[in-house]
Amino acid sequence: MPDLTVATVVLVLVAADAVGRARHPQRLPASVRHTLPTTSFYLGLLAVLVALEGPLDHAADTSQAWHMAQHVLLLTIAAPLLVIGAPLSRAAWVVPRSWTGRIRRSRAVRTVFSATPALVAFAIALQSAAIAVWHMPGPYQAAVRSPVVHASEHLVFLGAGVLLWWALVHTSRAGLGMGVVALFVAALPGTAFGVLMTFARTPWYPVYGTGPAALRDQQFAGVVMWAVGNTVYVIAAVALFAAWLARLERATPARPTVPAGS
Repeated sequence: MPDLTVATVVLVLVAADAVGRARHPQRLPASVRHTLPTTSFYLGLLAVLVALEGPLDHAADTSQAWHMAQHVLLLTIAAPLLVIGAPLSRAAWVVPRSWTGRIRRSRAVRTVFSATPALVAFAIALQSAAIAVWHMPGPYQAAVRSPVVHASEHLVFLGAGVLLWWALVHTSRAGLGMGVVALFVAALPGTAFGVLMTFARTPWYPVYGTGPAALRDQQFAGVVMWAVGNTVYVIAAVALFAAWLARLERATPARPTVPAGS
């Protein structure tokens, strides 16, 4: 992506959030004004900046492993942090009230906010398709060679990741068990591609070379993809499973104690 483009967008978003917070603090729901969503929002923007600007972006031009690290950052770090940061609610600070009213009445927006199981399935399918398409040799090597294609690749990954985590977070509030299953399914494509890369005997992408060094780089990229990337899914699934068990325990009536000797 062109130098400073991402940094400029991030700075504009931070400035808009800060100005809106100072001028219209009452326009945001109280729950979003808390420290956690705000911290998460800024950390998400920082993750995007780290992934797409500076040393990591330059290293990705010559190393498949670092390129894969960009994908992991966007899909499993930046996307969930931005979702927790409630970016759509923050937009109410800078968007005119008349616009927000129309947006909330939109059928498409109501569908997204309802976060139904169908939306979760669609989001998983969309992210899976994005991972499959962009890791085919043709599109992948085009992204390495062209900054414009590379930027498009990252935009697709970030968009698909945000939609998936949005659906998972909001649907899991009603069905924690389904959230655990959805996280497991969402992790499968990255796991499959990562394992295949790790154990492949030849390099998939000649743009990085065809010798032993390129093969080792590909194997390391596979480990980054399935081991490092899936760590976030595992942590999220464990947290949801623990919350699910806690909810079941609270919902189970306590048994009356029986006096000893009766």
